[in-house]
Amino acid sequence: MPTDIIAKKIKDLNKAYAMFSPLTNMPYVECEEENFYDRVRLYEDEEDARKAAEELEDDGIRVQVRELKVQEVYVPVNAKDPQGPKKKMYLNHVRQHIGILPFIGVNAVGYCPKGSELLTVELSGILPEGFEEKVGKNALYQPNLQLTGLYLMQEARRKKEWVDMKHLQELDEEFGSNLAKSRLFMAVLPPEGQEKEQKVNLKECRLPYLKHQNGDIFFPLFSDIWEYQKYARGNKKLRPIQIPFADITKFWVNDAKAYMLNPMGMSLPLTKEMVPRLLQKFGVSKNPS
Repeated sequence: MPTDIIAKKIKDLNKAYAMFSPLTNMPYVECEEENFYDRVRLYEDEEDARKAAEELEDDGIRVQVRELKVQEVYVPVNAKDPQGPKKKMYLNHVRQHIGILPFIGVNAVGYCPKGSELLTVELSGILPEGFEEKVGKNALYQPNLQLTGLYLMQEARRKKEWVDMKHLQELDEEFGSNLAKSRLFMAVLPPEGQEKEQKVNLKECRLPYLKHQNGDIFFPLFSDIWEYQKYARGNKKLRPIQIPFADITKFWVNDAKAYMLNPMGMSLPLTKEMVPRLLQKFGVSKNPS
């Protein structure tokens, strides 16, 4: 089937079944073997999706099948009056799913029509022209950091008997290099009444933290503004602040066990002691301009 026809079928989908990784709480990403695309999987038929999931499980790869469909929602007619009159809209979760892929570094979709084989099409043939490039140039997003982190966590959190230690080390090196050169977001809580001020004094801000059910405390960090927004969930009192990775040890919550990168996604713990080691290993200055 020609790729343009596959792309059109994907764009017209109102319902599909996607592979997600329970190890990262994100779409399952894989390296396609022929052209080495970084791709996700979409299935037209639920039975085909579940059969494929079982085959992946047999290879030690944990995945979950999620249904994506059109949802009827009611939103305020006037955004400034959230309690006012509502209007009906339709939210296509398939399109929403495809729309997030550039933010996590994915560049292809593997689509399986009912009873057929997986067909791969580049994301550029599905999304509006220039969309991927626009995301890649936006300093608020770091697709390579997301992608290498997802690959790392998918491998590191597999059952021990399935982990390829050489491959895991390669993934760790690639992610560590991206992380050391990154600019991360953190959430701050400005003094009351200053939430909308253009500039705030960070020394006067409070820092939110995450508390695990076992009592451990973590300091949340985010690879991009999208991950921050998933955490903030519309909380207008919080403010996102972007800082170089080399400066993150300046910010800390007392008694925290570690930082937690993307707590709503890959949930990657990072101890405070690991920061200088990564900077030294990958030759990144502690005082970036």
